[in-house]
Amino acid sequence: MKVTKRETAFEGKYLRLVRKTSVTPTNEEVIWETVERTNVYGNGAVGIVALTRKGEFILERHWRAPIESYVIQFPGGLTDNHQESPEETARRELREETGYEANELVLFLSVPTCPGLSSSTVGFYFAPEVKYTGDVKRDIAEEMEILTIPKNDLPEFLLNLPDNTILDLKVPGIIWLLATKRLI
Repeated sequence: MKVTKRETAFEGKYLRLVRKTSVTPTNEEVIWETVERTNVYGNGAVGIVALTRKGEFILERHWRAPIESYVIQFPGGLTDNHQESPEETARRELREETGYEANELVLFLSVPTCPGLSSSTVGFYFAPEVKYTGDVKRDIAEEMEILTIPKNDLPEFLLNLPDNTILDLKVPGIIWLLATKRLI
């Protein structure tokens, strides 16, 4: 399929709703409504899979207004500062959200955030042996609890989440990929 026409249906402060017209292999036109962020550079976001020296994963129980629930996810954020590289954004977001500092960051995977809705992707960085500095500086809209889950306890934790909490399936998927690549 090929996109033949893009039309902005709505533009807000941070989001744009776009109608994309495509032509199918049978030469039929279809319209897909998509969302684009207007406040990001590059592909959209970074995520950090951080592991402490004690072998604990750093996760967030983060309130997400669109789904009106807490979500278990990796630390991360938007690439919304054009003066930062994605790696610099990952370092800053890890420090600001969790208080942990990464010595080493390895980009190992980029995945779509929601491919049926948006073109945004998340570049995931692996940060082994992070160190706690306590330098937390969250945005006012960030309601979150930082969790340190020992590697061996992670499966049980993910299967028994706290009330009013759902799991971002990127978490177990990325953990599996790291284990398969023998990075953890």
